[in-house]
Amino acid sequence: GLRGLALGLTLLVTATGRGIFGALRWLVVSAGRMARGLWAVIAHVVGAMLGRKGGKASHATGPTGPTGPTVPTGATGSAGSTGPTGPTDLGDMSGTAGPSGRLSGPGGGPETGKHDESAASQGGADRSAPPYLSMQPATSPSPARKEPQGPTRPRAPRSGWPLAVRLVLLVALLMGGDIARYVVWPPVATLAKQNPAVTSFMEYRQGQWARQGRGPSYRQNWVNLGSISRNLVLAVTIAEDDKFWQHEGFDLDGMEEAFLRNIEEGRIAAGGSTITQQLAKNLWFTPEKSLSRKAKEAIMAWRLERELSKKRILELYLNVVEWGDGVFGAEAAARHHFGKSAAALTSWEAARLAAVLPNPLRWSPTGTSRGVQVRASIIHSRMERRMGDG
Repeated sequence: GLRGLALGLTLLVTATGRGIFGALRWLVVSAGRMARGLWAVIAHVVGAMLGRKGGKASHATGPTGPTGPTVPTGATGSAGSTGPTGPTDLGDMSGTAGPSGRLSGPGGGPETGKHDESAASQGGADRSAPPYLSMQPATSPSPARKEPQGPTRPRAPRSGWPLAVRLVLLVALLMGGDIARYVVWPPVATLAKQNPAVTSFMEYRQGQWARQGRGPSYRQNWVNLGSISRNLVLAVTIAEDDKFWQHEGFDLDGMEEAFLRNIEEGRIAAGGSTITQQLAKNLWFTPEKSLSRKAKEAIMAWRLERELSKKRILELYLNVVEWGDGVFGAEAAARHHFGKSAAALTSWEAARLAAVLPNPLRWSPTGTSRGVQVRASIIHSRMERRMGDG
């Protein structure tokens, strides 16, 4: 028996360790992929910005060909026109100079001779050179500006999922894992014979008291179900969960009624939680209202119903439920409000205690609140009918 237990614990620890290692490995890989995706987005944006700037610069300098800038044909109109056989010889310009006569003949003076020589040499060069070279400007063109090429680092492949979608999926997976762990943890079977020393709800109240400068001053006295008045057991089940002995942790009809009432009043006026769900909230959670907390609470209520008896669930609930500021459990409530034990409570006292359970910090069983009196009267009348039928 001990060997089998040890083997089972070893397998459980090994499986848990593998699961945690696998989850951590998955988180690291996912984080790396998201970082690469983010870098791809940044590289794409920067490259696009640099590409647009380069395009504007190259457009300003003019288009370039494989051997240099192309010069429009009309640029040589002042020097001569091109015919079908090539450009007009620049030397022929001497006969068409105009009325000044400086370029009209070989005897036109020193300056004219020099110009003729240069014109002749230029004309010879033009004849020996390819025709298209004579169309180039006299000054050598400035080299074309080199266009920016963008990031030199190769771009990472684009992911099929956008980064925002992947982040949302990652958060959803983490939240789902946090909720799913309640299927196996914390343990529930130990509550069959062991009473919790302190509940999560009590720790929550202690945190509030610490922020207010108060010490942990709560009162609680554990008693078994047989030491609690039958009046209180009946009053609590009527007020909080009238179908407690029939359902398996969830009252679907009560949840539907609470939903319709909340819609009608436009606020959270009713919760529809069963005693089992309230016990789960008191043992492991806090009063915060969120979908994730309700999902965890539902899982723990389902486990409580399958691992504990109805009597044990009710016994735990009556010993941990809040009945005033720092007052937890039926025994402490009976002694604090009525000065007697939980076993000695009358039907009216039990009805008044049950009436304040929805808001025990605001309402008092011994107060003069009209709402408490009306609610206690309704509970008491139902108690009398049940006792008469029994």
